[in-house]
This record gives sequence, C-alpha cells and structure tokens, in this order.
Amino acid sequence: MNQPQQPSIAVIGLGLLGASLGMALRGGACRRIGWTRRANIRRWALDCDVLDATDDDVETVLQEADLTLIALPIPEIISFLRRHAGAWRPGTVVSDLGSVKSGVMAAARESLTGRGVHFVGGHPMAGTEKSGPESAFPELYANADVFVCPFPDSPEFAVERVEAFWRSIGTRTTRIPADRHDDLVAHTSHVLHILASALAVSILDAPDERTKQERFSGCATGFRDTSRIASSNPLMWREIIEANRSAVLRAMGDFELCYEKMKKMIETGDFNAFEREFAHGKLLRDSWIEYKNR
Repeated sequence: MNQPQQPSIAVIGLGLLGASLGMALRGGACRRIGWTRRANIRRWALDCDVLDATDDDVETVLQEADLTLIALPIPEIISFLRRHAGAWRPGTVVSDLGSVKSGVMAAARESLTGRGVHFVGGHPMAGTEKSGPESAFPELYANADVFVCPFPDSPEFAVERVEAFWRSIGTRTTRIPADRHDDLVAHTSHVLHILASALAVSILDAPDERTKQERFSGCATGFRDTSRIASSNPLMWREIIEANRSAVLRAMGDFELCYEKMKKMIETGDFNAFEREFAHGKLLRDSWIEYKNR
C-alpha cells in the first residue's frame, strides 16, 4: 500500500456514508484508502472505484492515513477509537461522521490525546432513508452543511484540515461545540425521525383490515413526503436516540408545545390564530428553502 506521494485519506466503514464519501473523492488530489469489516465489500470498493487501496488489517490502513474519517454507527465509533488508538501516527488527524458528538468526543479525548493524535469531530448533514453500500452515490454530500466540532485546545491546523477536506467535496462547514451540536441536531434531525415513525404508526396501524386498506388508499404524496424517513434503519436510530437522549427529550418537549398550541386553536375554533400560526410555519420553511438554494 505504500505510495506516499499523495496525502492519504482513510475512510473507515463503507455503508451509505462511507462509500458515498469515497465516490465523492474520485479524481481528487488525495489517495483514498479504507477498510470495512466484510472482505467482499472491500473488494467491491476497489472494483467500483470507491477506494484506491485497502488491506485486510485495519491498522495497516490507519498507519498510512494522514486524515482518517470514521463512518461507523456511534457505538462502533467509540469502540473503534478505544481499540485502535495506538495505530495512528502521532501528528495525524482523525475525524468522524457520527450524528451525536459528546460521547464520541469523550472517547477520543480519553484514547487519542495522550498519543499526539488530533481528533476533530465532524457531522455532515447528509443521508437518505436507505443504508448500506448499495445505496451510496457520489452526490450525497453536494451542497451539504457539515458541523465541525473541535476541542477547545485542538490545534488550528487540525481543525482547518478537516474543514478543508469537507469543502473540497462541495460542502459548507460550521464550527460548533459538541454539546451545542447535540442539542441542535436533536431539534433539526433526531426528533423528525421520531415524529415520522409515530405518524406512520398512527395512520397505517389501523384497527381492522378494511380501515387499513382505506388508509393505504387515502395516503398519497403528502404522506409519502412527510413519512419518508420512517423507512430509516431502526437499529441505527435506536443508537442515535439513545446516545442523545437528554437533548432529544428537550426537542420533543419543544415540539409538544407547538403541537398543543395548534391543537388548542382548533379545539376553541380560533381559526384566525390557526391561520396565522400556519402562515408563520410556511414563512419559516420558505426562508429555509431560500437559504439552501443559495
């Protein structure tokens, strides 16, 4: 594997996020190395130009990496950092793609800091309801926002290396502390998956077969668009919600206040207030669409 003339970017984990990352790096200035547990997926990654090189031994990959991106489920990121902490060369930079940062950052602080390896947390706001390498595509990260979560004492060069990497594949980066990140994504992402699942159950889990068929017939594009992420991987979302429990409960409480407010307007027949509240939601969403289309 030794070809030191190009900086080596290691991608650990080749599911939807990791494989899409390798695809997005095609034709770039870096050498794409990587690893995943299944040998057949490692072979697929080479055959399909997802990676330039791999190895059966993950620590061989880590030793060659100048920058490592760990694209594993949150519990596996934590255990990976602890298990392989001694494999990275001092001075190298490690980041991750996990959607909850506090636990990952704590494991990185414990495992890497004393070894001279610089960890900078990362979270691209990108994904679909699908999972696995067969769902990967190179445009997944195009125009996405990426949160970069350094430690207060992280060297500036390490943070800038992570930011430059993400910008090189067409994303926007924002620095944010880990605790603030976890509260933010609980509101903007995690609670949405809970709501989508609850919506799917409340509508489709009908009391009898006739009602179920009627509801299946009555659900059209509005239901499809609103409930899409209810098709996400249940185990993955159990792990995410479990890792961010306190922030998710706060986000659920905020949603309950808005929901109960609109419910009360309907109960009391105050449809002028309901229209104003609905218009406020429309304005906010339209403003978000404009931001994303810049």
